[in-house]
Amino acid sequence: MGTFPMWLFWVILMVAFLIIEAATMGLSTIWCAAGCLVAAILAACGVDIWIQIVAMVLVSVALFILFIVWIKPNMKDIKKVDKEPSNADRLIGQEGIVTEAIDPILCKGQIKIMGQVWSAVSDKEIPEDSKVIVKEIKGVKLVVEKI
Repeated sequence: MGTFPMWLFWVILMVAFLIIEAATMGLSTIWCAAGCLVAAILAACGVDIWIQIVAMVLVSVALFILFIVWIKPNMKDIKKVDKEPSNADRLIGQEGIVTEAIDPILCKGQIKIMGQVWSAVSDKEIPEDSKVIVKEIKGVKLVVEKI
C-alpha cells in the first residue's frame, strides 16, 4: 500500500474550498482554492511538499491582495446598475381603496390599487371603502395607512 498522493490531497482541499465558496458566495475561499490548484500541479510534477505549501499560501495571499486592491474597488461600478422597479415596487406611494376591512390583529384585509386586488396590512383598523396609501411591501402584502 503506497502513500497518499499529495496532488490528490490538494485537489480534495480545493474542492472543499470551492464548496464553501459556492455555499457562501462571498469571495472568501476562492483564493485558497486557486492556491490549492497551483499546489496540486506542483505536486503532480514531483515538487517538494514545502514548496507546494509555500506556493499555495503565496498564490492565495497574492490573489486576495489583488482582489482587495484592484478588483473590489471597481466592483462598485458593476453593482451600481440602475435598479428597474418591479410592478410591485411601483405601488409604493400609490393610493388605493379598501375592498375588505383591514384588521391588524388578524393580519388580513384587501385593497384595490391600479386595477388589482392586493392583500394589505396596517397597524390600525381600516374600514371597507376607505382610501389608503401604500407605505411599503412586506412579502406579498402591502403595508398601508389610511389617508
